[in-house]
Amino acid sequence: MPANLATEGRPALVYLRPLPDAEPPLGLALQRAATAALIAAEGYRATKTFQDRTDAPGLPGFAALLDAAATAVERPTVVLASAELLGERALERAERLLALAAAGAPVRLADGSTPEQALRSAWTGRAPDERRRERARESMQKRALRGQVLGRPPFGYAVAGRKLVVDEREGEVVRRIFALYLDGHEGVRRIARLLNEDGILTRLGKPWNAGSVRAVLRNPAYTGTYRRLGVVVTGAHPALLRRGQFEEVQERMARRRTAPAEQHRHVYLLAGLARCGHCGARLLGARRSMPGGEARTYYRCASATNQGRCAYHSMRTEVLEEAVRDALASGRGRAAPKLPSARTSAARRAALDRTVARALERWAAGELTYRDVVRSAGEPSLEAVRLEAEAESAQPRLDPAAAAARLVDEWDSLDFPAKRALLLDAVAEVLVRDGRVRVSQRREKT
Repeated sequence: MPANLATEGRPALVYLRPLPDAEPPLGLALQRAATAALIAAEGYRATKTFQDRTDAPGLPGFAALLDAAATAVERPTVVLASAELLGERALERAERLLALAAAGAPVRLADGSTPEQALRSAWTGRAPDERRRERARESMQKRALRGQVLGRPPFGYAVAGRKLVVDEREGEVVRRIFALYLDGHEGVRRIARLLNEDGILTRLGKPWNAGSVRAVLRNPAYTGTYRRLGVVVTGAHPALLRRGQFEEVQERMARRRTAPAEQHRHVYLLAGLARCGHCGARLLGARRSMPGGEARTYYRCASATNQGRCAYHSMRTEVLEEAVRDALASGRGRAAPKLPSARTSAARRAALDRTVARALERWAAGELTYRDVVRSAGEPSLEAVRLEAEAESAQPRLDPAAAAARLVDEWDSLDFPAKRALLLDAVAEVLVRDGRVRVSQRREKT
């Protein structure tokens, strides 16, 4: 690797796992050479390498990589030789790829395939009735070419005679969303809040959030163009937008995605542990630039951020993290509820597997896009992967009481990875309500 890549370029996490029985065999030397070549060609810098044994139960190295990706200061790309490394079964590979997507980590495969291609190949190749599904897909493509609607219509439209027609009530909401974004210069979270304040719900009767607003803004159907299963039909139905409006929105969204503030993920020590005491939603990390140029970081309720439906606003990261330390030091931490039994965890894992498999089946059948799969199955996949890692792992490095004691004694001298590892051993949940912080400590396993 060129010497300058040690200090320049976008960060990358490398994953290795020897697969001697693969065709062709994927040994460690081959994987290292392939990932190093990709890193050099794409201008990444390898910040850390994670590795598992061929037969490692639960792939603990991958679990560590997933946690590192989710808590990184700067969003890393995960680089590996092939998606085959992520599991023997198609569902295992799918859940690990989707878990990385849910953690916000892009994936690059040295074998030249994209994550979407690798996932489709593994999933469709696993089933004996693949040809039957492909014939069904071909039939649906022919229907799409005739302008016939496949699946549910986009928000803003209804179906009449197998064609899309404007739903006037929803259509007005679509036009308002685009007007607020373009003419009002509002962001997606602010638009969601305005719609919710006016009592406007999505088609499913749920409040709007940043994701649902963004989905409307990115949907080309509002230009009168129908896209499905690789088929594009222009002028297939009435447009809801004026000429050029959709393109202007896409350009503005692209500029926002490439703004410096969007390029970095900042460290949030309590990621996955902190919850809102008002509504139970996760506390998400947020970064705010002050007038003098100083950047401050906060924990903010996801529900308050997306829907404006929660009374909780935000708390500075250093304030909340110090409150957790003080609670552990004073012994105010409460014992968490008894850990779920292995049977309960297994049942939950099975339910998550079914959720992910259903999404993949619908994707294979052409009912969902890959983005839909990531959106609907990403979080379930992330939970499934973490449940498996917990089930297969040995006892924690320290029992909860010892981990808490070490945190209290060494808080200021511990680096971020060590401090987070101890927090995960010691703390089950951090609940924040009206400025009060309640820490639930883990129970020692019996």
